[in-house]
Amino acid sequence: MRWEELSVPEIEALDRDRTVLVLPIGSVEQHGRHLPTGTDTMLAMAVSLAAAERLAGRVAVLPPPWYGFSPHHMQFAGTIALSLATILAIVEDIAASVVAHGFCRVVIVNGHGGNAGIADVLSSTLGHRFYGQARIACLTYFQLAREAIAKLRRSGPGGMGHACEFETSMMQHLHPHLVAIDRAKVTYPDPQSSYLSTDLVDSSRVRTYHDFADLSETGTLGVPSLASAEAGARFYTAVTDELVRFIEDFARWIIPGKALPSNQDEAL
Repeated sequence: MRWEELSVPEIEALDRDRTVLVLPIGSVEQHGRHLPTGTDTMLAMAVSLAAAERLAGRVAVLPPPWYGFSPHHMQFAGTIALSLATILAIVEDIAASVVAHGFCRVVIVNGHGGNAGIADVLSSTLGHRFYGQARIACLTYFQLAREAIAKLRRSGPGGMGHACEFETSMMQHLHPHLVAIDRAKVTYPDPQSSYLSTDLVDSSRVRTYHDFADLSETGTLGVPSLASAEAGARFYTAVTDELVRFIEDFARWIIPGKALPSNQDEAL
């Protein structure tokens, strides 16, 4: 169920206690020389829609705001970066709108590494604001599925970072006409400390700022040469499976201060 395709009567008919609303967020930023700038949002949206299809009638997917927190990509053409305050305000306003309509379960599905810290802030900020009215959960889909991704990857540490084996494969599977694989470049960046990592599923133990222009001449981090549409299909299934499992679990979470429906245990 795509929210923007539903009519008012169809939205009015949705069960307010059981329906899980999913809000994909991502970015519009450089993705090497071979992937489109909208890759992060496209992938977050695709995974969200796939999960909603698997949970037909029980999940509605909200339109993504598209832009994200991307100042670290601004030295590359095509990047559009929002400020932290702007992103927080947009997502909070979206959440406030659906909560005002009586919905009480919202999952924010992030597809951009630069938004990871923002997702943490959103979970606390929105959780506090809507305490007693709604439950808000925030996740980064490739972190949620990192164990499954690790089992499928071919590259070593650093081979999955940005416009890499994972993202390139996913885009080859979902949007092959947008991938110019002949322009892809391999880059193994050096984060210069064992405390730091540029790998997609092996995150740093310490937070610091990295400008992408200092890490890669092309904007790619990792090995897109190992990507394929076949691998993308496997990654896509794995991350969708993990998201479906989470949403099924989330649908049963108690909302403190809010009365439970009589058959809450059968929410999904």
